[in-house]
Amino acid sequence: MRTLSNHILEFCLHLRERDFLIGPQETMDAIRAVQTIDIFNREQFQASLKLVLCSRQEEQPIFDYAFKEFFFNIKENKMSEDLLHYLSDEKKSEHSEKSEQRKPADNDRKQNEGESKQGPVPSGMPGNHPQSGEAAEEARKLSWVASRTAFKQSADFHAYIPPDELGDMEKAAKIMIKRIVLKRSQSYHSAKKGTKVDFRRTLRESLQTGGDPVSLHWKKRKKKGAKFVLLCDASRSMSLYAHRFLQFAYALSEYSRHIEVFLFSTKIKRVTDQLLDRRAGLPVLNQLGDSWGGGTCIGESIFSFVQEYGPQMLHKDTVVMIASDGLDAGDISRMAWSMKEIQRRTSNVIWLNPLLQIEGYEPTARGMRVALPYVDVFAEASDAQSFIRLAKKIQIRR
Repeated sequence: MRTLSNHILEFCLHLRERDFLIGPQETMDAIRAVQTIDIFNREQFQASLKLVLCSRQEEQPIFDYAFKEFFFNIKENKMSEDLLHYLSDEKKSEHSEKSEQRKPADNDRKQNEGESKQGPVPSGMPGNHPQSGEAAEEARKLSWVASRTAFKQSADFHAYIPPDELGDMEKAAKIMIKRIVLKRSQSYHSAKKGTKVDFRRTLRESLQTGGDPVSLHWKKRKKKGAKFVLLCDASRSMSLYAHRFLQFAYALSEYSRHIEVFLFSTKIKRVTDQLLDRRAGLPVLNQLGDSWGGGTCIGESIFSFVQEYGPQMLHKDTVVMIASDGLDAGDISRMAWSMKEIQRRTSNVIWLNPLLQIEGYEPTARGMRVALPYVDVFAEASDAQSFIRLAKKIQIRR
């Protein structure tokens, strides 16, 4: 099944044939850009792609024509046949039956309100002004295909680790590993400075000086490194930041062997094995299903994690990091219990909310309000520099 990402890739190739300077980075930026907007709105959809893919003002009118040329058959004023591949025969018949069952009055009302069956009809002009019949039909078709694309995208989308800023992310991970000291193990090892005399080494060395211990040897307890559990909100509202959090998780895995990574949207999924697979360079996470690009069910996902993975992963030497904006659209009735259990069982709970970078932001979203009392560190981390700032100020000793 081809996804919206595939079509954007093909559209970028379509623009390259018209001498647009578009490479892999611009293509990835375009895919990420459409994940942050209302794809039901044609004006936003076109403007977001134009902003990313046009490097000169002279390219903008060419882009507008190429957009209609690619996504629409201008002569027949209908959607491109490629996009219609989204609709299987079963979906086509289902859509047709439901359309026939609608009352004419209901159709007129929804058209006047600027809505289609799947969501708001894209507006051809700012302010959602009434459209002409052809423009409204064109917008309705784009809205229908966009809605089906959004539905299919979550099952097929691939999450990637951005190569840029990886060095700074590794720096942040290294600082954090050094600053988090949870406890020391019961075993000792030799050290230049320690808390206990190493009698065995001291006596062994004294044999060379006739049994006189000229110099003392020391030993101290080994540091026991923290275990990390990272839970990343990969819903549509967080898709712009989820890649950065995965980048940090990848960098952290370079310095810690004890790391577990989960993605969640409407469902939660463990992706540790995929993330740690270094056979082909930076990993690409696939088969994400309902854990990527859909709605947000933070409370239900965290509850599922505690129930399924809590007994083997949540311990006093564990640091839990959750990246989410707290905008929960699901059932949060069990979220308080889940967060309380995580805080009770582990050493520290760190919640990273990218919205904290917005001046005047207050954590008033219902999911965020419920979780906040059980969070030890509440910080903003949306890029490499913010992760470095977080790593430098964090200090957990228990």
